[in-house]
Amino acid sequence: MYEAGNQNWMVSQSNSKDIYIANSSGLLEYTGAEWKVYPMPNNTIVRSVKAVDSLIFTGAYMEMGFWKKNDYGILEYTSLISKFPDEIRDGEQFWHMEIIGEILIFQSFEGLYTYNIKKDEISRIESRPNSAVSSLFNVENKIYFHVLGEGLYMIENGVPQLIIEDALIPDSELTLLYRQHGHLIIVSQSGNFYSWDGAKLDRLSPEFNKKTKDLSIFSAVNLPDGSLVLGTIEDGIYILNPDGAIRHHFNQEKGLLNNTVLSLFLDKDQNIWAGLDNGISIINMDSPFRLFEDHKGSIGSVYASFQDENYLYLGTNQGLYYRETGEEDFHFMEGTNGQVWSLQRIDGTLFCGHNRGTYVVEGKFARRIAEHAGTWVVKKYDYHPDYYLQGHYNGISLLKKQNGAFIPQPKLEGFPHSSKSIVTGDNGDIWIANEHKGVFRLRFNDATNTISETENYQFQNTSGITSSIFRFNDTLYYSTTNKIFQFNNSENKFTENHLLGRTLKDLERISGKIINEREDKIWGFSGNAIFSVAPEPLSNDYKVASIYLPKDLRNITLGYENVTALGSDVYLLGVANGYLEFERTERAEINKEIRINEVATAPLDETPRSVNLYEDPIFHYKNNNISFTYSIPEFKKFLVPEYSYRLVGLSDQWSDWSKTPAASFKNLSFGNYEFQVRGRIGEENTLVQTFSFKVERPWYFSFTAFAVYFLLFLLLLVLIHKTYKRQHEKLIEENEKELRMKNLEAEQKIIKLQNQQLERDVSSKNKELAVSTMSLIKKNEFLTSIKQKLKDSAHSSEVNSVIKTIDKDINEEDNWRFFKEAFNNADKDFFKKIKALHPQLTSNDLKLCAYLRLNLSSKEIAPLLNISVKSVEIKRYRLRKKMDLPREKNLTDYILEI
Repeated sequence: MYEAGNQNWMVSQSNSKDIYIANSSGLLEYTGAEWKVYPMPNNTIVRSVKAVDSLIFTGAYMEMGFWKKNDYGILEYTSLISKFPDEIRDGEQFWHMEIIGEILIFQSFEGLYTYNIKKDEISRIESRPNSAVSSLFNVENKIYFHVLGEGLYMIENGVPQLIIEDALIPDSELTLLYRQHGHLIIVSQSGNFYSWDGAKLDRLSPEFNKKTKDLSIFSAVNLPDGSLVLGTIEDGIYILNPDGAIRHHFNQEKGLLNNTVLSLFLDKDQNIWAGLDNGISIINMDSPFRLFEDHKGSIGSVYASFQDENYLYLGTNQGLYYRETGEEDFHFMEGTNGQVWSLQRIDGTLFCGHNRGTYVVEGKFARRIAEHAGTWVVKKYDYHPDYYLQGHYNGISLLKKQNGAFIPQPKLEGFPHSSKSIVTGDNGDIWIANEHKGVFRLRFNDATNTISETENYQFQNTSGITSSIFRFNDTLYYSTTNKIFQFNNSENKFTENHLLGRTLKDLERISGKIINEREDKIWGFSGNAIFSVAPEPLSNDYKVASIYLPKDLRNITLGYENVTALGSDVYLLGVANGYLEFERTERAEINKEIRINEVATAPLDETPRSVNLYEDPIFHYKNNNISFTYSIPEFKKFLVPEYSYRLVGLSDQWSDWSKTPAASFKNLSFGNYEFQVRGRIGEENTLVQTFSFKVERPWYFSFTAFAVYFLLFLLLLVLIHKTYKRQHEKLIEENEKELRMKNLEAEQKIIKLQNQQLERDVSSKNKELAVSTMSLIKKNEFLTSIKQKLKDSAHSSEVNSVIKTIDKDINEEDNWRFFKEAFNNADKDFFKKIKALHPQLTSNDLKLCAYLRLNLSSKEIAPLLNISVKSVEIKRYRLRKKMDLPREKNLTDYILEI
């Protein structure tokens, strides 16, 4: 991850909380977000490091000096080799450093040196010739060092004094010195413990020595509470209580990257850093979480858990596992192969819901008491004290307790639905949440062997995949991912408007699973936390407490979340590869400072260059690609910093929260900008950090350029004016010509419109003629019909008189004159044309031609002429003869074409 050498020899921390590590490839720097490696000038292994204020001292092969950040946020090295009073020996390496006040003490095998930071001077602390200094210690601001073959020295007033002879300490090297109860405690590499009261050396025998033999302790550190952290060569890290008992053991099987611990360091936040022979590990000692990671797949995904006085049980996708109190390893419980869905103790009996049925667990053993396939959960049926409910993959069944034995009952018919979540009511009702069909309420008959009543409550537009039903504060609730519904007894329905729903409204829940571990508290799951809800003691409100725990770190399948109380405010959360123990304690407010570590700028597609962090720079307009890196020095596994930023001058909107500790902006336009970045850990935000800068105007947008642009604009106006004058007269002449053409076009348009109006008038006349003709036809037809009926009736003088009157009207010459006048108005030249073509035509022939011109049929013409249709045909024939038309020529078409 840090992309440097594998070995890490010493760890230190600066006042800004950055971590510095002596690595085989150089000096490692970790800001909490980014790793950097700085090689030594002679490219050798860094053996020691000590951060003192803004200076980072390092010791290496034939090299010793310090690093300091420049104004660009980059470490620069200053060698101190030239400050040594004598030339250092060939091959000399500096293995350890300690600081007291302004004096840095550093050690090689050849001797001890001091560096006065204020005076910038190096001195040598003389020890006996040909002696090797094996280790250096700072105990309560007193310097101790061990010389092989001589013993343990303490420096008093700058002079080494032997306090314990080597004969009293048979071990070759010492690992740790610290004071306890006024005594100097000594820990050797061979694992021996000694106590020195100033006069006598006693050998100690802590419990650690009794349980571990032949371990080499290469590094150690003592904690503020008196505990010890021991790093071994062979078996990782042991953490001992002040009495010497082993509290924790971490090795490669339990999370360390390597079993050889070269260095240990306690940082300002009580994290233990372990520099390993291959990598770096960190232990968060004050974390409320304890993580059991199943790297080998020995237990699987934990779906349920339970702890009593003697055992911790884990129900997983592989079976049931147990661990006795005081043990570290889990054991598989024989006969429980398969998926364990639930563990619950009811009336002193521990029930296990299993995919092969229901089990009862007693100590290290489990026996199956019901073979119904797939038991999700077992519940006490309080309405019938001797019965227990079993929720299965496809239904429910009862379990009867009789004479101390459990007798399984057949599955109840009529309810084939999955019953993962069950709540019983005081009146015998059974409430079941189904992921697809909502909530069911069941009632049994008096004999409890059949379902007497079923009621289904459906919920629209809600996700029920992770749904659950639970009772809290004497109220029944149904929960989905989107909403929580409360059951209203008086209305017999679930409602959304209630106090619990309003309390959790703003939480972005990712699962509808609500766990009622205890009657006074429920647990739920949001994207970045698990939360609990409990009634306020002095009001009717609810108190919500969140424990920050990102979703990817808890790593459990949605709908199978589980929380089990292990003790007072201690809980177990099952995850996909083990489990988490956590304490629900009030966490101190996080007051983390976010820092901008580096700002870089570059022209497009070129290598960025760092920028001074302590100035408000002005960038050339081509250097308008800006990048920022920033960090929060937080090193706890379950506290993951997130960042949000904005660039004022470009946008006032904050970016979405992201774990990426960097931001970049491309092709910024000229202007003033202020980069603002903030961080958060959980629900707590940091202060905002800012960086102001300016992008210069391009030369073509400079004020000088604008002045030139203005002069050019004036010149252009003059040229345009002259050109305009020359073109003006020509334009006037062209406009006059164009005007005459437009007038001509307008006259033509008027004539065209007049013609169109005439055509519309003719069309209107034709329509009027057609209407009048048809009216005349209808009238004549009607009169002809009446005349025919009169002829068929008895004759009398009155009837004959009426018939004559009808004939007169039909043959009335006024009708023809009216028609002829209308026809001439519509087609005034027709009679002239046809008379000119056929002068032999009579007035009756012209009358027939007019009717044919109107495209009337023989049937329509007959009543107009008061003759029969046959007579019309004869007239048509005679007309053809007079016109001398050929046989193939249609008479009507010919007349229409004239």
